[in-house]
Amino acid sequence: MLRLVAANLNYSSWSMRAWLALKLAGASFRVFDVGLKTKEGWKDRILQFSGAGKVPVLIDGALSIHESLAICEYVHELFPEAGLWPEDRTLRARGRAISSEMASSFASLRTMMPCNLRGRAEHTPDSMALRGELTRLFDIWEASLATSSGDFLLGNTMCIADCMYAPVVFRLRTYGVPLTPTAERYSRAVLDHPVIVELTQLAEHEAAIEEYDRALKAPTSPG
Repeated sequence: MLRLVAANLNYSSWSMRAWLALKLAGASFRVFDVGLKTKEGWKDRILQFSGAGKVPVLIDGALSIHESLAICEYVHELFPEAGLWPEDRTLRARGRAISSEMASSFASLRTMMPCNLRGRAEHTPDSMALRGELTRLFDIWEASLATSSGDFLLGNTMCIADCMYAPVVFRLRTYGVPLTPTAERYSRAVLDHPVIVELTQLAEHEAAIEEYDRALKAPTSPG
């Protein structure tokens, strides 16, 4: 059976992405939670599975794969019938491009809006850099959905690209970011998906990590 070495599914956007791909593929797998910031020795536990020292890691027999997008691609190859990428070559190319951009970009969004599925922030972070990234995010969604045959980025079913962007949908909800009509429509489709509902329910029971929950508090005014 496949094993997914993961961090807390309320906070770890990278773990969420791999978990979503496995669920959408209908894979049989077990999750090994490393106890991120809640259990002693969590860093050493990660290193037992990957020299990169990061999660998630997918274990398939003697093979271990780290990095979320690589895991998603491997799951697609294991379960091609699940349609994690569309059959159309041009759509696959677009999906891989925007997925890679999500994996390598949006640093301000990650820093200023730590992922927290069950949390609701007291304030909405703001900076010039963050505004630029949100503009780019909404542009990606607008362009993809303008030619999509369904409610998701590349069609009428969730694919790897949606797995990569789903944690951003959570972030926008958590921090109360105003949405464009297209972003609102896409967010609603993602949040209503049965696998996303299952993930949200799991997150409700995950251990609390205080330093991440502090990001939800409004900044204290000086004086």
